[in-house]
Amino acid sequence: MSERKTIGWIAWAGFLLTIPLANYAIRHWGTPSPFPGGPHTITVAWWTVPSGTALIGLSFVLRDLAQFTLGRWWAWVGIAAGTALAWVLADPAIAVASGVAFAWSESTDALIFTPLANRGRFALGVWLSGVLASVVDSILFLWIAFGSTHGWWDLFVVKSLFVLVASPIAFMARRAVSRHEPV
Repeated sequence: MSERKTIGWIAWAGFLLTIPLANYAIRHWGTPSPFPGGPHTITVAWWTVPSGTALIGLSFVLRDLAQFTLGRWWAWVGIAAGTALAWVLADPAIAVASGVAFAWSESTDALIFTPLANRGRFALGVWLSGVLASVVDSILFLWIAFGSTHGWWDLFVVKSLFVLVASPIAFMARRAVSRHEPV
């Protein structure tokens, strides 16, 4: 298997793993909620957010890398599979919010990343698509799950921080793959 495909399948598998890990984190990692059934939380800088939030930010970058290495078709298959996983694995109280937010935010990510990457703007595509998808994910999830968008900014900032941290890794993987491709 080529280096490109190896990196692609690792990114694709990592992308899919972020969903069950985020749902597990919400119930087991960090500070337990003082409210019955509430999410466990973590604090990143000044923001306290549900503990799965960081993994969702990472999912945007992994999806972009999977698309770059495996192609658009596999990225959309990953979004469909991830939406199904979010629906099935999420706590029943948030399954709809998780599934809808995931489908819309990952689709937003794909629709922004694709034209930028096709124009040779891979790094900008990864960063901008992840940041904008973070807005969509944060607002939709809170609105559907809780009927309010209160706290969306905190979720957005933490997801965006993880997009920012993970983006250079995607860029380095892209450079490694491009360096080994035949001219």
